[in-house]
Amino acid sequence: MFDIDLIIPCYGSPEVIEKGIASIAVQWHKEFIHVTLVNDCSPNTDCDYQDLVDKYSNFIDIRCIRTPRNGGQGLARQFGIDNTGHRYFMFMDEDDQIGNGVAVSQFVGAAECANFLFTDNGGIVCDGCGNPVQKEGARPVALVSGPLFAFDNNSSYTIDNTNRVWVNSKLYSRAFIEKHNVRFNEEQSRHAEDYFWMSCFFYALDNDPDFQSILLDNSGIYYLWYPNERSQSRSDPHYGYMLSGYTMGESVNILKYMRDTSANGITWTQEREKGYGDMLLNMTMYSYFTFLSFIRHVAETDYVPKLELDWYILRNSCNKLRKWLKRRFDKYSYTQKIEQYYLVKNNTDVMFTEPWVEFDSYVKDGCDELGWDFSQLLESKRTMKFVDGVRVWDI
Repeated sequence: MFDIDLIIPCYGSPEVIEKGIASIAVQWHKEFIHVTLVNDCSPNTDCDYQDLVDKYSNFIDIRCIRTPRNGGQGLARQFGIDNTGHRYFMFMDEDDQIGNGVAVSQFVGAAECANFLFTDNGGIVCDGCGNPVQKEGARPVALVSGPLFAFDNNSSYTIDNTNRVWVNSKLYSRAFIEKHNVRFNEEQSRHAEDYFWMSCFFYALDNDPDFQSILLDNSGIYYLWYPNERSQSRSDPHYGYMLSGYTMGESVNILKYMRDTSANGITWTQEREKGYGDMLLNMTMYSYFTFLSFIRHVAETDYVPKLELDWYILRNSCNKLRKWLKRRFDKYSYTQKIEQYYLVKNNTDVMFTEPWVEFDSYVKDGCDELGWDFSQLLESKRTMKFVDGVRVWDI
């Protein structure tokens, strides 16, 4: 079994974090697991979690490092990556747990055995000296992905091992992310940070034939995800709308990453050009619904963005996506646009409101709201009116 780093961003109280650490301390071959708590300048500890380090240092290799400033979970994870060095690493959230006593070993074992030949009864084929025999054309492992066993609203369910959203319940190759320059984005590290990281990671993985990935069995319990009812996402009814700008900002940055071949090391081809175009159409369609829904939510409720920046990130990101699509809009057929309209409206988590500007017109000419400053956004509470979800004449 090879050594791995387990990176845990920390901002909560020690009693919240301790359950997860205890689940690591009972792992089989825990001596190969090196735990790094990343204190994101938390106000909830007086000792930089040294109490937890002292309590568990007799059982596991554990330390705590502190970020230079509070930057959110994305930057805390990146700080953990930059300040660890083993060739594979995993993430765990501070209020989650490793699923069972052999979970980490199963991730590592899958990576270790990926290139071995096996007999029909599941044994490893060995040569005359007792050494495992590798498959012809063996490739290094970039990722081992397992399911998340989630607890939410007094029920439990499995988030599939093929998910490309959650960074947890996955083992990552450091060589792979360094090869393709996959990093958490500093601009958007507080919200939707997983969206950017995972999209860039899987774009690289999908286009790198030199690496492989492995899926663990969905019936196994590898990672326990406990939604924190006291978190902002659970306690703030407007959280989803606050997330809008960050999500659209990440969409812009994902497309930039795809085009930056000097950074990602992936050759640009006609096939990738087509994939980029399809993603741009999808993201712009998503941003179109999100932008109009955000405005309606502000107009119809007491919601006021906590920061003016939230509005400007959303407005500017949606406008940038729109302008990029405008340059190539004549390349899309009517059928392609209708297909994306249907998929985004019905098969995603987009916040939908009946649009008051047609999509084609939005892309080609924009709309007045894309020029609003923050005061004009707030003025919509007085001037805009909706009847049965449809915008009527402004007051």
